[in-house]
Amino acid sequence: MQKFDKAILVALNYQGTLNFTKQSINELEELAKACNIETVEKVIQTLNQIEPKYFIGSGKVLEIKQMVDLYEIDMVIFDDTLSPAQIRNLEKALEVQIYDRSFLILQIFAQRANTRQAMLEVDLAQKLYMLPRLVGMGKSLSRQGGGSFNAKGPGETKLETDRRRLYSDISKLKNALENIKKERKVANAKRLKNNIPVVALVGYTNAGKSSLMNYLATNYGTNKNEVFEKDMLFATLDTKAKRIQKDNHPPFILIDTVGFISKLPPELIQSFESTLSDITTADLILHIVDGINYSELQIDFTRQILKNLGVENTPRLLVVTKKDKLDHIPNIHEDYLLISNKTGEGINDLYQSIDAHIYNDSRIYVLKLPYDQSSIYQKIKNECTILDTNYYDDGIIIRVVLTPEQKNIYHKLLN
Repeated sequence: MQKFDKAILVALNYQGTLNFTKQSINELEELAKACNIETVEKVIQTLNQIEPKYFIGSGKVLEIKQMVDLYEIDMVIFDDTLSPAQIRNLEKALEVQIYDRSFLILQIFAQRANTRQAMLEVDLAQKLYMLPRLVGMGKSLSRQGGGSFNAKGPGETKLETDRRRLYSDISKLKNALENIKKERKVANAKRLKNNIPVVALVGYTNAGKSSLMNYLATNYGTNKNEVFEKDMLFATLDTKAKRIQKDNHPPFILIDTVGFISKLPPELIQSFESTLSDITTADLILHIVDGINYSELQIDFTRQILKNLGVENTPRLLVVTKKDKLDHIPNIHEDYLLISNKTGEGINDLYQSIDAHIYNDSRIYVLKLPYDQSSIYQKIKNECTILDTNYYDDGIIIRVVLTPEQKNIYHKLLN
């Protein structure tokens, strides 16, 4: 039977946002669970500022020490990033492993990474995280936990890696990721050349992005292979792209990106630049929100990430999922679409909204197709929205929605 490490979670409310702090420590519990760590107690302390020595007050450290001894705790996990000195001081006072939120998230990313790019990005993030902590975290990383926590991640082998070696490894990883970034630019250039718009799915982790991609890919995709989806944090780290085209509608490329979470380690954001760069090329952003666990804080956090990426002016649609499970609609303060990835409710409205946004410069035209060019009709039907078709002795007359680029292609057929 698998043995789980036991942990106390600690959060500091020092900016007067207790609701956010409570939500954040609950997220930390989910992160711990994803690492097979059992939460025994959650401790929140309210202070005006961070205490330099222990991050929290010395009196609270004594209280936590009593809990550690009483419950035979394996580790104490803090909801914010700790300095190397704070880690050393806390280890000495509490005599257990000390970790922070960033370390847990890196651990989960290490477990989830499957593609070469994701593995490189996680490896880079781990090394950037470890660089200033080689001394401070030495004792923590040399101990083995009672459960499975140290099975994979920025752990044991990093101890033997000196600072010079880390700098060398970081340089090599950055070069490898730069080459991947160049390859992505080539792929993006091909998309632009083909004039196929890009729609990006973004949102909090586990909000339903992959489920929506699977629904659209299964029903309207040219590649119906499903992406991995599961009710878990960071189920997938890899950007997936699918060509979506509903009958009698123009196509678009749908990309699914890594989920967000509050207090993401800056090392991860820096390392995942190649993955997140896909969002910056999008013509439309679908901001996916979990209707069951609706949170304005999560919406605001995702907006901030988008602003940091420089895409706050890219058109954005708020899409609320799990319509089939909602007893009541959340109090939402902006325009939104309510859908179900399971039953398909609201998907048609979503598709129409996507069309309206990415083809907003399209116009209705009348084309006349000679019968000896009937193959063009099939091509137009596959790529455009035909409103009506009439057959005459001298040819086919159609009313069709065309983008400016498509109008230039078929200008000789304008009636």
